[in-house]
Amino acid sequence: MGRGRKHTDAAAEQRELAIKASLKFFRRFRSIGKAAWEWDESQVLSGRCAETDGTWLGISIRGRVAFLVEAGPVNRDRIIGAECRTLDFLKSNLSPEDFADSLALDSGRNTGIAYHLIVADIVSNSMFYIYKPSLSEDGMVYTEPVGPGVHTLSSAGLDSEVGHRDLRLKRYFSERINRELPEPISGLAEEVMYDTVEAINGDPLSSIFVVDTLIENEHYGTRCTTALVVRRTMQVRFFERYRARFNDDWNVHDFRFII
Repeated sequence: MGRGRKHTDAAAEQRELAIKASLKFFRRFRSIGKAAWEWDESQVLSGRCAETDGTWLGISIRGRVAFLVEAGPVNRDRIIGAECRTLDFLKSNLSPEDFADSLALDSGRNTGIAYHLIVADIVSNSMFYIYKPSLSEDGMVYTEPVGPGVHTLSSAGLDSEVGHRDLRLKRYFSERINRELPEPISGLAEEVMYDTVEAINGDPLSSIFVVDTLIENEHYGTRCTTALVVRRTMQVRFFERYRARFNDDWNVHDFRFII
């Protein structure tokens, strides 16, 4: 189990802003359903993977948030994928730190998968980064707390300094949050996430928004964008722009609730 540096209580006010008034944007590239509430004991709002019933992004009515990015090729022979780790946290009662520790100690849950996972509890102002960067069979997982600020998460990890798209997103978002957030929140999603300019000329997959394209008989493109906003008042906005298939019309889903 690896540990990163911890933030101090002196940043409590900033941490509250980072967790409660930030926006998380996601682009997903695998088969997953549109966001919907699961009205069981967990009361989780998320889109679900048809194959595993896991999710890349979810928030519970209790204020638990989790989102995940695969770190390598998807192991389709594995019945339980990395996306199920996200739902494990959302439905549990463990703190982000305790959940991170439990994954790090249970190597059997992490063989054959590679991922980068953020788990957070809005009520307690706690956020942890959990990552397994390779498909190694040893199941070794690393964890570290996440401090205040603007962060990116991609297949290259947390706050990658080598990904052109990560750096552009971080710069765009940092510039945008210095101004008043627009209403509706879909306006901010459009400003930040719908940029089709290629970071690397000639590479259609290097843009923030990937236009539908066919490369070596494989379809690539952005099928979903999600913006999640949690304010100091515990008011939540969950905006999703989604389409079930490439080249389909876009559908918009907008959820509002209070933690």
